[in-house]
Amino acid sequence: MKFDHLKKIYPTALLTLAIIISVSLLVISGGITQAVLESRQDQETLELLQGIFPKTAFYYFDTDTEIYTLYNSSRSEIGHAFYGEGIGFNPRMVIIIGLEDKETIKDIIVTSQRETRWYWNRLVNSDFFDQFKELRIEDCVLKRYNNDGKVDGITGATISCMGVVNIVRKAALEKMELLN
Repeated sequence: MKFDHLKKIYPTALLTLAIIISVSLLVISGGITQAVLESRQDQETLELLQGIFPKTAFYYFDTDTEIYTLYNSSRSEIGHAFYGEGIGFNPRMVIIIGLEDKETIKDIIVTSQRETRWYWNRLVNSDFFDQFKELRIEDCVLKRYNNDGKVDGITGATISCMGVVNIVRKAALEKMELLN
């Protein structure tokens, strides 16, 4: 009869101990997982992402949404990036787009294109791509076709300009929906 009160406490104490151990293991494994994540970063991808977000220390790639979530060295989220693909003057232009937030494009980098060199050089030499820095997604429209657009096209390379704008806008709108 002396130990009856211990029989009542024993299941609660055992359950509490199991919870404490489980939480401790989760915290420890979370730290290990984060360390493994940081060590398995593809250096080429990291450098590409740093071209848009210079303070990127590591990233997480969600295979379901195909969105990179970028983090600085303090482990704070600093943005998202993803690829967009489409057609300019020639097929298969691929662009990586960085979003500062759900409304603002941080910057873009064209990773591959097959545009005619003369047209493409017109875009590069006119700083066409700088127009996408800090651009609101809704403003990612050529001025020539929409008075609300904020992107100036380049005379003589209109189709290439339209291709870049369309790829960036379409991909940003699609991925923005997945971030919500």
